[in-house]
Amino acid sequence: MNLFQQIESEFNLYEQQAQKDNFFEYRKSAFDAFQKNGLPTTKHEEWKYTNLSKIAEIGFASTCISNLDAQSLLDAGILNTITANKIVFVNGCLFPDLSVWLEEDAELVCTNLANARKAHAAVFEAHFGKYLQLEEGLIAMNSALMSDGAFVYVPAGKQMKFPLMITNITDANAGHVLQQPRNLIVIEKSASATIIENYIAVGSQSSFTNVVNEIFVDENASLEHYKVQRAKGETYHNNYTQIFQNANTNINQVTLTLDGQWVRNNLHFYMNGENCNSLLYGLYIPDGNQFVDNHSRVDHAKPNCFSDEKYKGILKDKSVAVFNGKIMVHLDAQKTNAYQRNQNILLSNDATVNTKPQLEIFADDVKCTHGATIGQLDEEPMFYLRSRGISENEARKLLLNAFADDIAEKIKIPELVQILESEIERKL
Repeated sequence: MNLFQQIESEFNLYEQQAQKDNFFEYRKSAFDAFQKNGLPTTKHEEWKYTNLSKIAEIGFASTCISNLDAQSLLDAGILNTITANKIVFVNGCLFPDLSVWLEEDAELVCTNLANARKAHAAVFEAHFGKYLQLEEGLIAMNSALMSDGAFVYVPAGKQMKFPLMITNITDANAGHVLQQPRNLIVIEKSASATIIENYIAVGSQSSFTNVVNEIFVDENASLEHYKVQRAKGETYHNNYTQIFQNANTNINQVTLTLDGQWVRNNLHFYMNGENCNSLLYGLYIPDGNQFVDNHSRVDHAKPNCFSDEKYKGILKDKSVAVFNGKIMVHLDAQKTNAYQRNQNILLSNDATVNTKPQLEIFADDVKCTHGATIGQLDEEPMFYLRSRGISENEARKLLLNAFADDIAEKIKIPELVQILESEIERKL
């Protein structure tokens, strides 16, 4: 049974058991969209360099069954040094015993999506499914058959004192696993939060994680959002994050792709008010035959907004990377400042990068730039360091850490910066 047939079978089973309410109707419309549009192919411009055919052929199945000692795995994980609120899912299902809540303010909410539909119905219904387009096949697939996920609600004027870490563990020891987490994050007026997405995979079988994040940031609010992808083995990972921001908001988003056989990150910012400040940074370090695709879109829909995007890649062996960033400046978005860069270092003659920064500008009073570079380590500083008695490996590490430094400096959590530096050393 291929993936398309598996989704049809699982939805038919869900339909027989589901309560016929608004939530069901949303999922049914998503399933209809999935049947109509299917999975994207390389004939779609946005998927030109990203092939889903292998994923479509594997018989992935959704399951909550796991005999994993998840606590030991978390204790040994690279992010265990960070003091944070934690909510943990294994194969898409909540493991409440592994979750930790450090906040004292009772008005701050972190729960699973299934509980939020009942316990926080007003906020859930006001935001769930309101910012996504179901025409995209993988979004429709997630919306039709989503696993559980995190619901985060920060009321107006409130601040989370500790970061919140949303950990998704894939246990593929018993078979090919499909999990489709769905996270809804609502930051109201003048509130602030720090969110870390953490992805781990174990097991000898293959797995497909298809994540959708909906994030709403209201006026004068701020958000620090980090993704850390380090799922080893035959893991396939698609992450779609939609951020909808109102006026005077500040958002810093950093994506760290440190492992994964096949990774696609889709990031979409929509600026729905003036004086929005949006930062998009990413670092990817594929090796072996790994594949990483970073797609982003920033919609400047209102005047006087600023966005700065920088993605950097360090590629080894026969790895492949794709970058496609689009800045869309709408007709009314005068006084827009938007910058976009993609820079790559190839450590092998067999590594490949396909990069395509884009600007579409419909306003006439803007300041926008974009660019891309692909090259190898500069021989001159390498020679300088070697001439001072530094070994080739150490010199290489110094230069690559310097290359990644302007991404690391955007990370506001010191422990996460240290983890990034150790991961660069491990990979290289």
